[in-house]
Amino acid sequence: MASVLLLGAGRGQVPAYRAARDLGLDIIAVDPDAQAPGLALAAHRYSFDLGDIGRLIALGRKHGVVGVFTMAADYPIPALAEVCAALALPGLTPTAAHQATHKHRMREVFAEHGVPVPEFHHAASAEQAIALARRLPGDAIMKPALSQGGRGVTRVARDADEAVLITAFAHALRQTRADGVMVEAFVEGPEFSVETLSWRGQHRVIAITEKLSSGAPHYVELGHGQPTVCSLDQLEQLSVTALAAVQALGISDSAGHSEIRLSASGPQLMETGARLGGGFICSHLVPLSTGVDLVEAALMVALDRLPDLQPRRAPRAAAIRFLTAAPGQVRCDGRSRSARHRRCRAARRLLPARRPSKLADRCHRALRPCNRQRR
Repeated sequence: MASVLLLGAGRGQVPAYRAARDLGLDIIAVDPDAQAPGLALAAHRYSFDLGDIGRLIALGRKHGVVGVFTMAADYPIPALAEVCAALALPGLTPTAAHQATHKHRMREVFAEHGVPVPEFHHAASAEQAIALARRLPGDAIMKPALSQGGRGVTRVARDADEAVLITAFAHALRQTRADGVMVEAFVEGPEFSVETLSWRGQHRVIAITEKLSSGAPHYVELGHGQPTVCSLDQLEQLSVTALAAVQALGISDSAGHSEIRLSASGPQLMETGARLGGGFICSHLVPLSTGVDLVEAALMVALDRLPDLQPRRAPRAAAIRFLTAAPGQVRCDGRSRSARHRRCRAARRLLPARRPSKLADRCHRALRPCNRQRR
């Protein structure tokens, strides 16, 4: 039985565990939380920080793993690449992993390879960020240089008060693990994400997602839809841009998740992750919309197996929506009427996550999903 090392075992990682079990793999799981739900699905369970590269390499050697995998999180990506390099396994190189997780270096690589990106700068202090924002031709976006999940993002006007700019910088700085804050030109236009899969030098677009956000100032993701309502020319532009980004970063033997805005002058790349897309895009939306089990396909790539990209059901339209609420106490009285609708293929009971506060990032969405229920 082949062994696979799965990095992370939180709720968002559980689909990878189910796919690994379906493939008959011996699962070695690591998560810093000893109560993480995915650990119950693993044959061998360990609890320590996913940044402990030496311990991960030793664990991989001990169990003779033939692949390393994680779902939709950036934090384990550098460690995943180091383990693959140390054990001569298929997967990302450490250089590609660094470029795909550090936004400043990512922007530099894109600019070097002619991939269209908005004007960008890097700030280590609030004073520097203010000066850079004032130099941009229009509104600015401040975001963490090393973070994930859309945290710490704020749009600010070029002529905003200094206090507003300082607040935006501080919001981004709180969410970055290192490397300061990015100050970028705001790009007007609809936003999309493009899911790709790379194996043995071949890069393929699997799905393009239309994104719904809360709008300014923080652009929190509130929903996704497939297929996108675009012209064939626009779909081609999005695909070409995403594939150029994947190749520029050196992503190989891995999934890719690119976020792109379609401006009046053409596509502008926001960022590309060397991983599957989160927010239930790859675990739920892609298989419902395209019929392709992208989680299993990406796992097969990590094992150096030919990924199965054949649709297992007829393509259809599909969408995901996240609920929000005004600040205050949330009460949930069972499943909503929308969850009981006959066209609701995959619903989840919703439980109060907390007393929701102002919608500044995905953590502030009022309700969290749990316990998938099939209709």
